[in-house]
Amino acid sequence: MKKVNQKDRNWEPGSHEDPKNPGVFKKVLIRREEANPKSKLMMFQLCKIPPKTTHVAHSHPTMDEIFYFTDGEGEIKVNGEVEKVQPGDCIIVPAGENHQIRNLGKTELKFIGLGVALD
Repeated sequence: MKKVNQKDRNWEPGSHEDPKNPGVFKKVLIRREEANPKSKLMMFQLCKIPPKTTHVAHSHPTMDEIFYFTDGEGEIKVNGEVEKVQPGDCIIVPAGENHQIRNLGKTELKFIGLGVALD
């Protein structure tokens, strides 16, 4: 058993972001090396995007990514298709698909991110 409390983890810029001007911050609760080595779990993290901010468009060639939105309002663009998101929405982005999340509101857009390896 492994127990992790979010208070023990720090907010950091997303790995695909400019560290001096990040569009998204993440608090990684579980990293791949902390999970069972046989697990396909890549990461489990809390994320937040400041108001009127967009994170860098990117893709993951070997990982599906799942987003569960908990606070705020925004939109996600996946391979050019745009969908509005609000608390309670869950979006699955298959590996290799270009994606970008934008905060459209006046408060932080918060979500949980989960990455699952293909192999």
